[in-house]
Amino acid sequence: MATANTIAPKPIYAPKGCNSPIMTYLTEAERTSLERITQLEMRSMSATARMLMLRGIAQYDQETLSAD
Repeated sequence: MATANTIAPKPIYAPKGCNSPIMTYLTEAERTSLERITQLEMRSMSATARMLMLRGIAQYDQETLSAD
């Protein structure tokens, strides 16, 4: 019996040195959105949350610098 040759996607981990965990609370709607993005990105919940936070920080910095 032949099986399909598939390659499982490699998990994406946080870079070395990420050792400062934070805890946050989400509404059900926010968690549902995070889970949806997690599936699309094929990342863990924490990796997805970190990615979104880093994007948000970059956007915030960009908007703050352009407002000056």
